[in-house]
Amino acid sequence: MAHVLLVDDDANLVTANRTFLEAFGHRVSSASSGQEAWDRLAALSPDVVILDCMMEEFTSGFELAQDIARVYPRLPIIMLTAVGEQMSKAWKWSPEADGHWLPVTRFLEKPVKPEDLDREIRDVLAHASG
Repeated sequence: MAHVLLVDDDANLVTANRTFLEAFGHRVSSASSGQEAWDRLAALSPDVVILDCMMEEFTSGFELAQDIARVYPRLPIIMLTAVGEQMSKAWKWSPEADGHWLPVTRFLEKPVKPEDLDREIRDVLAHASG
């Protein structure tokens, strides 16, 4: 299964998601801030990043997504957000479309059912490798 880097400043959400993802067979590492996530990326080489949209600062998740995409352009990012479907469609990034500033593979609106998160992880990894 996948090695998932779960980035969120909500410890309860991290614990719950870790429990479910490990039950689905994934290996899970976590970080509670953008800086901690950045430090773990090189050391851990995860297959996918699950990233909270807003952490210690309002734009922390957005800025981290930009940094990850710049340095690790093939690393899938699934962003968890409470922003909503309309905003996520407006922010959807593609390599062909300059001007879109949020380079994430998928948006999922919180709360996310564990089986849906597992399915999305498997789907983005299948598309990344195929």
